Amino acid sequence: MSYDAESPAKASGPRPQRIFWVVLAVLAAAVFVQLVLRPRGPGGGEARRHPAVGSKLVGLHVVPLTGEGDDVYLSSLEGDVTMLNFWGTWCPPCRQEFPHVAALYDHFADRDDFRLLAVSYPGGSTFDLAALRSDTESFLRSQQATLPTYADPQQSLIEAVEMVLGGDGFGFPTTLVLGRDTTIRGVWVGYSAGMERDVEALISELLDEPAAAGANPAAADTDPAANTDVDAPADEA
Repeated sequence: MSYDAESPAKASGPRPQRIFWVVLAVLAAAVFVQLVLRPRGPGGGEARRHPAVGSKLVGLHVVPLTGEGDDVYLSSLEGDVTMLNFWGTWCPPCRQEFPHVAALYDHFADRDDFRLLAVSYPGGSTFDLAALRSDTESFLRSQQATLPTYADPQQSLIEAVEMVLGGDGFGFPTTLVLGRDTTIRGVWVGYSAGMERDVEALISELLDEPAAAGANPAAADTDPAANTDVDAPADEA
């Protein structure tokens, strides 16, 4: 006699209710995968055809969060290929993606013309730079990761990204790849397994493109007043 089996009499009553909840759970899981875990630019082709491709993040400015470095402006990136990753330690798909981001940083570590800006954001509505640094450092230690991270304390960069992405939306994580001319060349919103291969392929292709004559990749601006690429933050919540 099996204690896991129910008699027909007992099963006939609650079974429809159980089926309803099972179906509801499956539908909820499907919606979660579509809206959160599945990138809205999943393949290399779609990522390169995103409406934001060809745009520039005017006003880009991030500050060092962990590791050594200087403030980064859009003009600081001219002549380099740049990967921008928007993430947070509180975000499950970000944590799932992070080892691949760290691996890309290591993979291209010998390229002086490649930059990876992992921009960490807090999970709440209050921006506490000290708390964000502490949470990010703790997470990096748990991952044994050495890549530097950055912060967007004025929220101006994320506002610029939301404006550029338009109706396709923004979510964590989001990855952008910029060409040597600092225009967006690929967009991935969300994360799914294997997406990092498309990101790596695009970066490799862009690194193979010759740098424009007269480009000065070492020109890191430290004076916002002298930087024509820095605009006032958009009036956007």
